[in-house]
Amino acid sequence: MKIKLNWALFLLTASSYIFYPVWHLPLPRPAQWALLNLFILLSAFALYSPLEEVSVDASLSELKGLWPVIFIAAALCLPFWLMPIPTGSDEQSHAGPAAWLLGKGASALGLDMRLLPLFFLPAAALAAAAAFKLFKKGINLPGKKISIFSLAVAGNAFFFASLRFGLAEAIGRFETVLRYPPLSKFLYLPAYLLFGVHEAVPRAVQFGFLLLAAVYILRVLKLFKIEPPVRLTFLLIVFFPTFFNLTTTAELEAGTVFFFCAAIYHFMKAAATGDRKQFLKCAFWTAAGLFYKQLLLGLMLSFIPVLAAFWYIYPQRRSDWAYGLKTLAIPAAVGMPFILLSAILKIRDAALVYSNLIDPGLMLLDIKNIYQTAGAAITGLLVISVAAGIYRHKGRELALLGYFAVTYYIMISATAAVGYIRHAQPFYITLVILLALWAAELARSRPAIKAPLYTVLLTILIFQSVLAENPYQRRTLFNFKLYCFPYWEVSDYLKTYTSRLKVYAPMEVEPSHFYLAKAGLAGKIDWDRTYTPGFSAEKTANACAAQRCDFMLLPYSPFDGIAHNFITTADRLIASGKFRRDKIFNYGGNKLVLLKPCAE
Repeated sequence: MKIKLNWALFLLTASSYIFYPVWHLPLPRPAQWALLNLFILLSAFALYSPLEEVSVDASLSELKGLWPVIFIAAALCLPFWLMPIPTGSDEQSHAGPAAWLLGKGASALGLDMRLLPLFFLPAAALAAAAAFKLFKKGINLPGKKISIFSLAVAGNAFFFASLRFGLAEAIGRFETVLRYPPLSKFLYLPAYLLFGVHEAVPRAVQFGFLLLAAVYILRVLKLFKIEPPVRLTFLLIVFFPTFFNLTTTAELEAGTVFFFCAAIYHFMKAAATGDRKQFLKCAFWTAAGLFYKQLLLGLMLSFIPVLAAFWYIYPQRRSDWAYGLKTLAIPAAVGMPFILLSAILKIRDAALVYSNLIDPGLMLLDIKNIYQTAGAAITGLLVISVAAGIYRHKGRELALLGYFAVTYYIMISATAAVGYIRHAQPFYITLVILLALWAAELARSRPAIKAPLYTVLLTILIFQSVLAENPYQRRTLFNFKLYCFPYWEVSDYLKTYTSRLKVYAPMEVEPSHFYLAKAGLAGKIDWDRTYTPGFSAEKTANACAAQRCDFMLLPYSPFDGIAHNFITTADRLIASGKFRRDKIFNYGGNKLVLLKPCAE
């Protein structure tokens, strides 16, 4: 099945800027209306862009022979998918919003959210079957003009309906809307509709993204004129420890790796062949990635020096390089408005820390983290494979892979995200490719060692991914309970109350909203988790009294995510006589205490 890329970007832009209310800023209503209609023009630009010349094949023939190993990988991921969402990470920031919105919508309509998959799963199956038949017959896309006119009517209707009924506010304040790009914010919504709000759902989506990234890595390997053993190489990619970790969390970085892999592959093909359609495909995946994560901005900017260098190195193909530069206007046009608005309103800037560039410790930190999280054996294999790649390959492909790795490494090291391995994963793409390339070439040159070679490699990788004891910033079977506070037990307990409750639960990062949505309490409970500076027992008691809260919920075991000692606060509140301990919830030593205000 072929998908026209101009239509795909048109729909992405319209949904990401218009129906996801990026226009709903702290501005006068006429300015909001003008901004909305500028976004409608931006969607029209996407539809009339040169992307009309290219399509992508959504069938992904590479996956056909991979199903046995995909099931093996999914089986080893499954125990992690069923684990609770931890406190103190961004997992809840990604898994929670879509679940909360769905829960509030179901509550407003008087529906039991747990039953939604019973309706949406058959409906999706029927829609997919109908779409498949239509595509086989051949369908004509609607006219561009009528599509843009329809978007203008629908967008403006949404704007005026929002003024009347507060629809934009229901999605979130502008700080919330601009916190993450729209595709990442509500990507999990259709998955929840189909399979319900469960811990496994967002993690399985990230597993799907890594499968697609693996397909593109296999394609990159073919650019080196080598046919790797596909199934074994796929397992090597999926069980590389940091990549495997991306598939066991609800965070977004497996998707980030996919968009990087897709854009890099098409750019490398364009650089090798001068095929302008490859430049356009690179532009599309970069643009789509910017709707998912702002990290793609660095990749887009890194293309410019390469094209400038090619202009001088290969003057006979200057028209190709000039065209490649022009195609970057597409991701710049659709991606930059969201990034600029976030920066102007100081919601989500680039977090650049230029002083990092002159700090050797910080500039080497992400290198050090490879050893900390992957272990000595895998780090040694990476050193060998990088050296072998440099020795055996002098072509443009290796030079580009090295360039993208170095530029991203410098970029991420010069931000506040230095030292977070999930943000460093685009740098790991080159390392994984070179490891897979080294193994494939060694197996081809010495066929007798192919089986033992991959057996040893996969044993090391799977052990380090699943069984290693407490690696840096990764979860394995040995540390999966770390900071998993039992918010699901709290939600189930609060369901026993029939009246509407107010709960004060001051914390910065915790998964309460996900578990309230899962329990069907979204829209049925007032939950305030505001954590203010200068937090103290007295301030907590006053805040709870001012809001006339029915309960207060606090962590009741050590938690490094916040410097404040919540245990001392809870004990002081109980000792004051103003609160009594209603119930303690315990999961693996991670405790939550539910306090109830005492009657005056």
